[in-house]
Amino acid sequence: MIPVDLLLDLVRGLTASTPPPRGLPYLGLEHPSGTGFHLLDALSARGIFRKYELVLEVGAGLGGRARWLATRYGCEVVGATLTLAEATAGTELGRRTRAHAAVRLVPAAPAALPFRAAHFTHVWLVESLSGLDDVAAALAEAHRVVRPGGGLAVQDLFPAGHAPSISGRRSTDPEAYVAAIAAAGFIDVEVRDRTGEAAERAPRAVAARELLHARLRSDPRLTALAAEREAPGRALAEGALRVVQLVARRPA
Repeated sequence: MIPVDLLLDLVRGLTASTPPPRGLPYLGLEHPSGTGFHLLDALSARGIFRKYELVLEVGAGLGGRARWLATRYGCEVVGATLTLAEATAGTELGRRTRAHAAVRLVPAAPAALPFRAAHFTHVWLVESLSGLDDVAAALAEAHRVVRPGGGLAVQDLFPAGHAPSISGRRSTDPEAYVAAIAAAGFIDVEVRDRTGEAAERAPRAVAARELLHARLRSDPRLTALAAEREAPGRALAEGALRVVQLVARRPA
C-alpha cells in the first residue's frame, strides 16, 4: 500500500497550479495496476448509476475507483477493503475530497461480507477477484448482497497465452470466471476484452504514475512496492497480460 503521506505530498505538488481531473483527485495513483480509468466507463455501461443507487466495490483498496464512481454518477458507494489499513488510509484520502459523503470504506472479508442480503444495486470487483483465495465464495457473497435484477461487474488481469501470472494473482482465464459467475447464480454473462485500450490515456496521470514509481524506487524501504506496482503495466506493455471485463446480473 502506498504511504498516504507520500501520495498526498506528490499530488499536492502536481495539482498546485492545475486542478486534478474530475473524479480523480489523486490522479488515479491509488489504482495499483495503472490500467486506465476510462475502462470504468465501459464497465458501467450496463446498469444505471445515479443518486439513489448503492454500489458495493469488493477489494476497493484506497478507494480511488469508489470516489470516481460517486463523483461521475452521483451514486453512493461502499468499498469493502481487504485490510483495516486500507480502509483507514482510504478514508483519510476521501475526507479531503468532495466525494467523501458518498463513499464509505470498511474492512470486510469478500467471502463473508457484513451486509444484509439484497442491499446493493450493483457489485463491482475491479482487478481484485484474481487475488482472492476463494473466488466461488466471493461471487456467492456478491450474489447474496446484490438486489434481484442488480448487476455484477468484474474487471481483471489475465495471463496472455502461456505468459506467467503476476505474483499474488491467480492464473486463470476468463472462461473460468464465466463458469464461476454462472455457478454463483448470475445470468446474462457478457465478456469483453479491453486489452487494446487498457493503457491510461490522460498524460497527467501517466506522468504522475512515473514520478510516483521513481520516488518509491528511491526509498530502499519501498523498492518492493515499486516493483509490485510496476509489474502489471510492464506485462501489459509486453503483451503478457490481458484486461477483460465480465458483466452479469442477478435474476429479477
